Amino acid sequence: MHSFTTERLLIRPLITEDEDFFCQQYTNEKVMRHTGGAIRKEEASKAFQRALRANKQAKIGGKKSLLSWAIVCLNNETIIGTQTLSFLIRPYNAKVMNQAKVDGIKQAEIGIILSPKANGKLFPEEAMGALIEYGFTYIELDKINAFYSNINLATKRFVNKLGFVYNSALQDSNSQDSYQYVDKSLWQKKFIYQIC
Repeated sequence: MHSFTTERLLIRPLITEDEDFFCQQYTNEKVMRHTGGAIRKEEASKAFQRALRANKQAKIGGKKSLLSWAIVCLNNETIIGTQTLSFLIRPYNAKVMNQAKVDGIKQAEIGIILSPKANGKLFPEEAMGALIEYGFTYIELDKINAFYSNINLATKRFVNKLGFVYNSALQDSNSQDSYQYVDKSLWQKKFIYQIC
């Protein structure tokens, strides 16, 4: 796992000092309203510790299950969010993630959570764009998936701007979630300025 920079952001692996920010995000109902709702502080702390352990495991060459980064604004050196690449199979993504095993596709699910103060500044496009570039270039993924709530119009807007493909045949008709993906072969954008 690397750190990398974009025009306005430093994206670096989570560190222990990020726990307070992480827990504030995951316990905030407004922030978590489209991702299953806020969780209790104890649960958020356990999730943070799991994320740190997963990063450590990946750094030493172990199995990648979940890779987590902090998003830091270069202008004021303040953490404004977190983002992940997940290789885990969950009930909502099982159909897509299991198909990759059959087809031999190396893929992950991308996610981002930003603090309210970061809204309206095009940070999601910049941060996720850089993580997509990193995933294709340094992790050698073939495909990156985005699952999000149908009512989360902001996410729908920025994944479309990043070139994610919507295919109605791949949507689960019983779900309130949407699914889109971007392939390495279609990715042309450059967001990363420097790998640290």
